[in-house]
Amino acid sequence: MKKLIIRKNDLLKRTLKWLLPIIVIGVGLAISSVIRNSRPEVAIASPEKTIAIIRGVIAEKSSFQPTIHAQGTVKAKQKIELVPEVAGKIIWVSPDFAEGGLFSEGGALVLIDPRNYQFAVSRARASVADARNILTLEMAEAELAKTEWEELGKGDASALVLREPQLESARAKLASAEADLERAELDLERTTLKAPFDGRIEEKKVDIGQYVSLGNNLAVLYSTDIAEILLPLTDKELGKLDLQLIYDDEAAALKPLAVKLFASFGGKRRSWNGNIVRTAGTVDLNSRMLSVIVEVKNPYQVHEGAAPLLNGLFVEVEIPGKEMQDVFILPRSALHNQTQVVLVDKNDTLRSQDIEIIHSTPQKIIIRGLKDGDRVNISPLEILIEGSKVKWQLASKDIGGDSP
Repeated sequence: MKKLIIRKNDLLKRTLKWLLPIIVIGVGLAISSVIRNSRPEVAIASPEKTIAIIRGVIAEKSSFQPTIHAQGTVKAKQKIELVPEVAGKIIWVSPDFAEGGLFSEGGALVLIDPRNYQFAVSRARASVADARNILTLEMAEAELAKTEWEELGKGDASALVLREPQLESARAKLASAEADLERAELDLERTTLKAPFDGRIEEKKVDIGQYVSLGNNLAVLYSTDIAEILLPLTDKELGKLDLQLIYDDEAAALKPLAVKLFASFGGKRRSWNGNIVRTAGTVDLNSRMLSVIVEVKNPYQVHEGAAPLLNGLFVEVEIPGKEMQDVFILPRSALHNQTQVVLVDKNDTLRSQDIEIIHSTPQKIIIRGLKDGDRVNISPLEILIEGSKVKWQLASKDIGGDSP
C-alpha cells in the first residue's frame, strides 16, 4: 500500500512538471491578448512634403568697367655708371658725391688732377703757333715764287716752282697741331666729371686720393625726373585694357591711360599717380606674359603729407580697363561648379545654366550668358537636383559685399 502511494506521488509530480509550463504560457498569452485588445487605436499620419526656400537675385543687363590689379618694382628710367675718360688721381669730390646724394644736371661730381692735361694743352698751343708761323712763311715764299716767275719765266710754272707742295704741307701740319690742341683741351675738360642729368647716387665706389684709369666705375647714378614700373599682365588681363591708348600715339597724347599706385611707406599706405606709356618689346619666354610700363613723373617731389616714390619700392597698381557692355553683375555666391549658375524658372524649379565669366573680384562675378529677368540662386547648394520644386525669395540688394 505504501508503495502504491509513492507511485501515485511520482506520477503527480511528472504530470505537474509538463503541465505547469503549458499553463503559464497559456495565462501569458491570455494576458497579452487582453492588453492588445484594450489599447486605444493610433491614427497613422502621412508625411508632409517640404519645399526648400531659395534666396536669389534678379539678373539685370548693365555695363561695367573692370579694374586690373598688378604688382611691380619701382626703378629709374635712366641708370648709368659714372666712368672717367681720362686717367689720374682724384683730388676733389662734391659734397653730394655720396650714396643717396642728390645732384643737378651739369654739376661737378669728381675732379681728376688736371696738371698733366694742362701741360699737354700748353704744348699743343705752342705747336699750333709754330705751325701757323711756318704756314705764314710758306705763303710768303709761294707768293714770292709766283711773282719771280711772272717777271722772268715763260709759259706756265710748275706746282713745284710755285711751292704748292710745301704750302699744302704747312697747312696740313697746322691742321694736325690744331687737332692735337682740341684733343688736349677736351682731355683737360674731362678731368671734371659732371652730372649728365638731375639724379641721385645709388652707389659710390671711389674717393679722394684714389688713382683711376679709363673705364673705371666711379659710381652708379640714376635720374629722378621719371620712375618706371614694369607690370607683367596675362593675355586675359591685356584683353580688358584699351590698348589703343597704349599703341596709338595720338590717342595716348589726348587721353593717357592713368593708373593709381599704392605702397606702404613710413608706416602708412601711400598713393601716387602714373600713366601707362608703352608695352615691353617682347613676351617673357618663361612666364608668357607681356609687361606694360608705367611712368611716374617727378617721383621725388614730396608734397605735404606725401612720400617719395623710391627705387626698389614694391607697389600695387590699379589699372582701369575698357568698359564692358551687356554684362550681368552677380554676387560671387551665385557661382556654381565654377562655370555655372543655378536659375529658378517660371515653374519655381531649379535648373543649371552655363555662363561666361568676364571678370571677377572677391565679392562679385561679371558674366555673360543670361537674360534680363532671370532669377539666379545665391543660396548654398550641396547637391543640385534638376527640376526640384523650390520657394523663391528675393535677397536684399546689398548682398555680396562691396561693389567690384
